[in-house]
Amino acid sequence: MKRSSSLFILLLVSYALVAQQVTLSEKDYALKYKKAVQLYADQQYFEAQSELIPLTNRKYNNTMVPYSHYYYALCSFKINKFFDSRVVLRQLFERYPDWNKIDEAYYLYANAALSDNYVDEAMQYINRISSNTLKKDSENMQYFHLSKITDRTQLKQLHQKFPNNHVIAQILVDNIQKSKNVSKEDLEISDRLTNQFNLGETIGTSKKNSTKKDTKGVVNVAVLLPFRLLDFDPSKSNRANQYIYDMYEGMKLAKEKLETEQINVNLFTFDIDRDATLISELVNNNQFINLDLLIGPLYPEANKIANAFAKENGVIQVHPLSNNQQLVANEKTTFLASPSYEMQAKKAIEYMNGQVITRSVAIYFGNTRKDSTFAYAYRDKALVSGFDVITIKKFTNAEDIDVRRKPGHIFISGSDATFGPKVINALDKKKIVVPMIAAASAFDFESSSINIFNRPLSLIQLDYINRDKEEVKNFRSIYFNAQNITPSYYGYWGHDMLLFYARMINNGKNRIRTSLNAIEYTQGYTLDGFDYTNGSNENQIVPIIKFQDGKFVEVMR
Repeated sequence: MKRSSSLFILLLVSYALVAQQVTLSEKDYALKYKKAVQLYADQQYFEAQSELIPLTNRKYNNTMVPYSHYYYALCSFKINKFFDSRVVLRQLFERYPDWNKIDEAYYLYANAALSDNYVDEAMQYINRISSNTLKKDSENMQYFHLSKITDRTQLKQLHQKFPNNHVIAQILVDNIQKSKNVSKEDLEISDRLTNQFNLGETIGTSKKNSTKKDTKGVVNVAVLLPFRLLDFDPSKSNRANQYIYDMYEGMKLAKEKLETEQINVNLFTFDIDRDATLISELVNNNQFINLDLLIGPLYPEANKIANAFAKENGVIQVHPLSNNQQLVANEKTTFLASPSYEMQAKKAIEYMNGQVITRSVAIYFGNTRKDSTFAYAYRDKALVSGFDVITIKKFTNAEDIDVRRKPGHIFISGSDATFGPKVINALDKKKIVVPMIAAASAFDFESSSINIFNRPLSLIQLDYINRDKEEVKNFRSIYFNAQNITPSYYGYWGHDMLLFYARMINNGKNRIRTSLNAIEYTQGYTLDGFDYTNGSNENQIVPIIKFQDGKFVEVMR
């Protein structure tokens, strides 16, 4: 830690000397600050820090300075430089104690302190938070970090230090209750804390499953997908449901990886198609009650039965591919692994907010119901964000392009890979050149001309794979050795999905909501990971890509 501290102080001195030579006007300061924030949004944390550190110099005292401190600390936190993060935040507290975002800074400081196991220091800053929302979030953060402590003596010491902290009390009670050999004294502590803090059942429990055996380290998973085994022909590699087999192969590799983490996954596969007969029989089987996780099914009738079973028995259910937000409306333990159209639209609007000056949009969509659903979801989010929707129209030919007003940007929703180029060619004919954002499904990445992408066009691509990522390279090698073919996107997706949910359930199914709220989980996965913070039951990570320097790169997620 001393070495890290010395390096950080040296950086501060170096940048301070440079900053003394050049004093920026407020306008230039704002431009540099905006550039730094964009670098942060693009996950270029080191580059963002290089821009931000001169902006924290004491000679500056405009309204953006505390934000510069905060974003520098955020960058440090993202690259696991927790000490550096705390140093800059202490400067922020000293210079701007009345900053209107001070609670967010206290929260970040506590998170950094807990990440470095400085519990006492973290608690000091948690106690300073006045926002009720952040107080609640801080409880989730505490649970995420402190639940990793398994030494009961250490937990007791923490409880003695912080006797009014109900998170620590809950973790201590959980530790006692899960142990097979418990002293009378510990049982008395458990009873006292349970009564004192009213520590009852949390989500995922029910009378029916409360008698289940404690199976820490074992996760039982039912895969309810349309394998269509009666039609299976091993000689064919272009089956319509090949993606199901690819996804399952990825799950099997995740199962092997989880075993190295002392998490044993029992994968039970069931060929569940549109017919609900089989799922009806399964849910009445006593052995089915011991499940922890359902993946699927894909079709509505089967899902009605599976969902009712999951809710009654405290089983987590995941929809692996659906973008239908209604599937998780008012649900506690049912999740979308992929973001809904509404979430994709929200994230796309957030991205376009920083790309355009004129706050207006024209929306064009294709023939399918999915196309129009996505288009109208984008319209709704655009209106909420203060954009003027000039037109929203089904596109068939160039005459559908509205030329009465030039929009600030254009949104294209299509599931036919020829649709995007058709719209762009029509825009070219009408001489309309503005930033565009589109569903990636509207383009054929293999046969389309590069000229189509060589323009101000951003793409929402949920199946984006960063081929340069180390996890992707490793998984591709393992998958190829097992299957003699390279994995499709669904192989990566099945792998990451099982890895993520099995870990969540193993950490405590009754506390899964708390774990999900604590942080976004983006490290260690082949794809972009999972974000269910702020009580969301759908993954909030939406990859947005652009064609730059001869290749597609992710610019936001």
